[in-house]
Amino acid sequence: MGKQQNNGKTTNGNTSVKTILILAANPTNTARLQLDKEVREIEEGLQRASNGGQFRLVKKGAVRSRDFYRAILEHRPQIVHFCGHGTGVDGIVLEDDTGQPTQIDKDALSKLFKLFAVKGVECVVLNACYSEVQAEGISQYIKYVIGMNQTIGDKAAIAFAVAFYDALGASETVEFAFDLGCSQLVGLKENQTPVLKTRLIHPADIQFEAGDIPPNPYLGLSAFGEKDAAFFFGREEFANELFEIAHHQQLVAVIGASGSGKSSVVFAGLIPKLREEGIWLIDSLRPKSQPFDELALTLVRQLEPDINKVETAIQVGRLAQSLKKGEVKLHLLASQILENKPSKHFLLVVDQFEELYTQCLDKEEQQRFIDTLLAAVQHKSITLVFTLRADFYEHVLSYRPFSNALQQIAFKPLGLMEREQLKLAIEKPAQKLNVRLQTHLAERILDDVGDEPGNLPLLEFALTQLWDNQKDGELTHRAYDEVGGVKQALVKHAEQVYSRLSHSQQQQAQRVFLALVRLGEGTEDTRRVATQNGRVEGDYYVPLLSIRSGRAHF
Repeated sequence: MGKQQNNGKTTNGNTSVKTILILAANPTNTARLQLDKEVREIEEGLQRASNGGQFRLVKKGAVRSRDFYRAILEHRPQIVHFCGHGTGVDGIVLEDDTGQPTQIDKDALSKLFKLFAVKGVECVVLNACYSEVQAEGISQYIKYVIGMNQTIGDKAAIAFAVAFYDALGASETVEFAFDLGCSQLVGLKENQTPVLKTRLIHPADIQFEAGDIPPNPYLGLSAFGEKDAAFFFGREEFANELFEIAHHQQLVAVIGASGSGKSSVVFAGLIPKLREEGIWLIDSLRPKSQPFDELALTLVRQLEPDINKVETAIQVGRLAQSLKKGEVKLHLLASQILENKPSKHFLLVVDQFEELYTQCLDKEEQQRFIDTLLAAVQHKSITLVFTLRADFYEHVLSYRPFSNALQQIAFKPLGLMEREQLKLAIEKPAQKLNVRLQTHLAERILDDVGDEPGNLPLLEFALTQLWDNQKDGELTHRAYDEVGGVKQALVKHAEQVYSRLSHSQQQQAQRVFLALVRLGEGTEDTRRVATQNGRVEGDYYVPLLSIRSGRAHF
């Protein structure tokens, strides 16, 4: 990891924050450990640290082996911290499905982290007794791994962990953080217990063997984010053009059809290239139903990174109202954010700008929000990048200040991907993980994709299904037939899920899907997120369901 750079995991999908995933395990019938105290003091230390805002802490109970991989799949961490019991060669102590203690040994952990090395895990801390054996196995694939070469007391384990993360929060290297952690154990006579294992290995160099199925490089119905940049192919030329434009104008427009990959080309194409320069402070938002609240949250996150959630909510509410009334100017806040960062430029991404028209129903608020953004751009305090669905371009043109601003900048619409670009998107991710496509399979898939603008997410979904059905490191024609191909993979998957529901659940599912769609008036239908508590929020990147006839059909 070295010095913490602006290229890590994100809290909202796109800002520069590394995720620390803490997996705490104190199974039934094992000695009680002060795991809550360890987690609490790590969190408090990061909050106090000057650069602790670079980290997002996620805490999970992990008493079963599946809890490990599920938590890593869900949160995509850069650092995995396990705190619990260890038994040496037999492994770290977890719990089986019957509630009895069980162990995960060196080979199982090694294979697990081999899969996740290509998903961004950079450091693993096994804060458990006799965990050096497991650390050695994991270090074949992960750059930094810390284990314990003998028993370690509760007090020492906590002292080491707190000092280690205090140092990372201060932007020190992993090596320095390790040494600082050990220094806190001298008085406890346990300073020789932690062991740091380092190995210079690039995820792309990891070789997978027969029977191994590497983590899926295809994203299905999700847009690519920064963390997925290594597997983003086909849009390099457009991303390079955006990169050049961002250096010469304050307003950057990415306009294209639904499903053309607008968000992906910004977050997985443009932003990683800008990060490499080291001169950009980058954050993002989606307008949703309360655009000023979303903008205020982004600004508070930059201005006050160390305040707690309650104080954040208070500050966001106040700032949103001040911005809406014009009492506070965005360009002045941007200057304040950069006050102690004289060599930085502030780039703000407003993704899915069409939400301003589909979610925020107050036309005056829409216009005030646009005016706020354009004023900051005119003062050259912010570089603004926004993505917009092409069928909402008329809304932009209907507001003269926005229309005038676009007429003064250079931009070209994001068109459909060419056949060769699509071929790269199909073949290159698999090649990076040493997985082959059977002869002519790529061409067959390309023929099925055709020229329909909405087929890109359908292609990605079919590829995710195909990946999970690979055989001996090869994607086959037979598996492609079994999953249903580009045009039927999602249909087949949805029908399988739907058929497993009871009659009442099927009725409930139909109501949920009705809530997920906002019918367009003069535009294509848009998609919304329905939360578990019944609220409906924003758009979700899935192929639209046709439900006008009552029952949902793909």
